[in-house]
Amino acid sequence: MFDKFGEFDSAEDINRAAEAQKAEGDLEALKALAQENGFDPEDAEDFFHGYLDHFCAARDAALGKLRIEKTDMKLEREFLLLEEELEKACMEDPAVAAGVRRKGKSLAGYMAKIIDKGYEDAVAPPKAILDKVTAVPSQYRQHMKTGMPDKRCRTEIMKAYYCGEVAG
Repeated sequence: MFDKFGEFDSAEDINRAAEAQKAEGDLEALKALAQENGFDPEDAEDFFHGYLDHFCAARDAALGKLRIEKTDMKLEREFLLLEEELEKACMEDPAVAAGVRRKGKSLAGYMAKIIDKGYEDAVAPPKAILDKVTAVPSQYRQHMKTGMPDKRCRTEIMKAYYCGEVAG
């Protein structure tokens, strides 16, 4: 991940790198920059030929980074849902999009915060539910706890992690 050009801190940094590749006339490097950052290489061609006035916007930079991270981690099931929730937040909130692109911030780091919170706040299911559980052997059910932060809490974690905003 980010092996050739490195991890960029913002869309502006990516745009500067793209301008430099364009100025050198290096379409292949521009395509490689696009691919490494989760963009369509055809968009790199459009930028190279002057059909686009900039290589990417902040939202594109964030969504591209998430695409790369999601693919790299081979996310499945609820982790895909969390990633999709973050994508939606990037499309709705420019501060989240900018935060996602920040160097050192990662989808894995964000998801670890979600898991930590779920573990900290885990509760035992009510007996009525435990009595119907079939996948967990009966001798373990009495010790079973589960937890996943709700949407409000996940949003607070997202803002704190990516934007530095502490929930009040």
